Amino acid sequence: MKTTITFLLFFNMSLLFAQNSKLTGTIVTKNNKEKIAFATVAIFDATTKSFVKSTATDERGYYEVQVATVAFYVQIEIVGYKTFQSKTFTNTKTDLNLHFELEEDALALNEVVVMQSKSLIKLSRDKMIVDIDKAGFGNGNDGLETLSKLPGVQLDKDENVVFRGSNNLQIMIDGKPSLLTGEELKQYLKTLDGANIKAVEIIANPSAKYDAAGSAGIFNIVLKKSAAAGLTGNLRTSVGYAEFIKNYNGLNLYNNTEKWNLKFGLNYGYNESVNRRIIDQTVISPDITTLLKQKNDWLPVTNSNSGNFGASHQLNKNTTVGASTNYSIYKSDEKTNGRTEEFDNAIYKRFTILDTQDDIANTTLTSTVFYNFASDSLDTKIDAQLSYANYQNDSDRLTTNAYFNANTNEMYKNIEAIRYQNPTNFNILSAKVDFEKKISKTFNFETGSKLSYVNNDYTIKLQDRDDQGNFALNTNRSNHLVYKESILSGYGITNFTKGKFDIQTGLRAEYINYNATSLTSNSTNKDNYLSLFPSFSVNGNFNNNQYKFSYSRRIQRPRYLYLNPYYEYVDTYNVSVGNPNLTPQFTDAFELVWIKKQKTSVSLYANFSRDEMYQIINYDQDTKITTLFYDNIGKSKNIGLSFNTSYSAKKWWEVQLNTEVAYGQATSNLEGYKFNNSGVSFSGALNQSFTLAKDWSATWNSFYSQNGDYGNTSFKPSYDMSFSMRKDFFDKKIRMNLSAQNVLRKSQWIQSTQQDNVTTNWVNRWETRKVTLSLTYNFGTAKKKEVKDADLDEEQNRL
Repeated sequence: MKTTITFLLFFNMSLLFAQNSKLTGTIVTKNNKEKIAFATVAIFDATTKSFVKSTATDERGYYEVQVATVAFYVQIEIVGYKTFQSKTFTNTKTDLNLHFELEEDALALNEVVVMQSKSLIKLSRDKMIVDIDKAGFGNGNDGLETLSKLPGVQLDKDENVVFRGSNNLQIMIDGKPSLLTGEELKQYLKTLDGANIKAVEIIANPSAKYDAAGSAGIFNIVLKKSAAAGLTGNLRTSVGYAEFIKNYNGLNLYNNTEKWNLKFGLNYGYNESVNRRIIDQTVISPDITTLLKQKNDWLPVTNSNSGNFGASHQLNKNTTVGASTNYSIYKSDEKTNGRTEEFDNAIYKRFTILDTQDDIANTTLTSTVFYNFASDSLDTKIDAQLSYANYQNDSDRLTTNAYFNANTNEMYKNIEAIRYQNPTNFNILSAKVDFEKKISKTFNFETGSKLSYVNNDYTIKLQDRDDQGNFALNTNRSNHLVYKESILSGYGITNFTKGKFDIQTGLRAEYINYNATSLTSNSTNKDNYLSLFPSFSVNGNFNNNQYKFSYSRRIQRPRYLYLNPYYEYVDTYNVSVGNPNLTPQFTDAFELVWIKKQKTSVSLYANFSRDEMYQIINYDQDTKITTLFYDNIGKSKNIGLSFNTSYSAKKWWEVQLNTEVAYGQATSNLEGYKFNNSGVSFSGALNQSFTLAKDWSATWNSFYSQNGDYGNTSFKPSYDMSFSMRKDFFDKKIRMNLSAQNVLRKSQWIQSTQQDNVTTNWVNRWETRKVTLSLTYNFGTAKKKEVKDADLDEEQNRL
């Protein structure tokens, strides 16, 4: 490893003598000379008219890009402004400083994105950017449903987001790591209004600058921003119905001056929904074949409230300071109705009636203070942040089971009642500093460090009801766990430009020290280890073709509760338990990408993992209880090919096609759970957008997904289609949207797991055929700067 890194650094140093010059400048509005952030600045060869490379303006409207010593012109694009094309420049091997002015597009005012002939998917460096607003994915959907419509994405049986066969993702919002993960993250995403999501950036192979967690990469959810200086904002409301009603409302206000940038937001969501789960489990033994047929309907009724406030102040032209805070309250009353039928040698013997009431309440608080410095030439940048998060959850669940003989419908034993309480309290503190320095025109160096601390207080209280109706603590299944963890990390990245090539090498080091103590059993599980995560990428720009090869090493650490060796009670037949011996999973990720004319891309990727964390299904024939837990099974690999393209069938009709085929294999060396299986997966999506007369527009999205065999599990296909129609009113100040989602009712998760003599079939179907009507009112006309949110790391992704 040391030899490889030394060679790459030496190779990069040899490129310092490139014959390029630097093009810099600012992009401003034509009418009031306000600086425009995040505009795309593309360089084209003036002779061949072919694309060479591109960059984007920063929050101050500043851009910087290396140009070769040939004639070129500049093309600038950003939503809400007319595309600008400069005159031709002849580079004389000297640096150029060019400033450009953009004219507002009358068809794209007030944050309303009009369906124009621009790709729904844009490829930029290490990101694939999906325009959610244009594709219509968010209309009538919550945040989780919106993510499920992305290329190569689906939801598994537990509603985890799966990308390229893995649910080990980092979820970020506006460039900041999300506050929660697991069940908490899912509930948070459900409170988001998909119509408020502008785009999602998919980073399949992150560099060493990012935290090493997330073998499947990073999803960055980009929320819509205000569009005016001074006081501006938006107000929205929506109502939807499938099997139950749901409603979302939100108000966002922004006030921006030359020195101050303020934001304030309030959101409320009400959601009734259902998840229908069917589990058939067959156990074959020499004497008897047992079949358990279980049907459960999970019916949550949720109320969510959230508020945020942020402020930043520009001390001078180089320095900005600021702070922000977010607070949310989430309450859910969840009822589960279930029936399990037992068959012995195909003879119907018994059935159990399940009734569960779960009252959940949680609060989340995140805060951050930050400092940014950028020199006049942007040769030096410093970003420092201190962030804090607190998450508190209180769950009180009462489950009753009534047992009946099938032939008499009489109870054969007393009703069983179990009370399950799960109070939790998480505190996370994180401090980080990033430093960037441009050494020369072609050489750039970045470095940074981070220290995070986690204190997790997690309690399980399981009480059994006795014959007198009193609840008594079950000490064998109750536990008070205190988990403490610190992670110290640092990274270094070098960036070089040589002609048509951009080369990056990086190395990240992360040292973790954790201690999990059970106060109930007076036992401790602790460890510490240092891990290195190299990364490498090379980009080539050749006229209308772009190429990229990248490599990075990633890690998936166990979620905190995966280490807790005590039961989480689901129902009479299903429990989950932690594994204190669970170790991290490491992945080597490779990707080769070809992009043609910024419209078509082909990606070949390969992920090789060891010590893979895999969910084990353990059936006890005597008690008929299935226990779920995670263990390190061995190794796995996933090799795939994805294809994305867009074209305009007509001036008013744009089509986006995404397909992916992948080969996956998993090998387990665990005693009693050995397997070596593989399979081929396929997924495809066809997304169409239509620009109609008189401010009418429409979308038609459809998908098909077939997961191949993986490990000891096989899958059935899922497919569906959705439609939306929208209309703008009052000089595009108000937008009305009507959508119908998953109209075929075939969006579901079906899997079959075979382990020794036990076969378990799962079917999970969420609410489908949902109709939603929404209204959005926007006010304001110009761009604003965004106040930073808490930048807490992947330690939050394992809550």
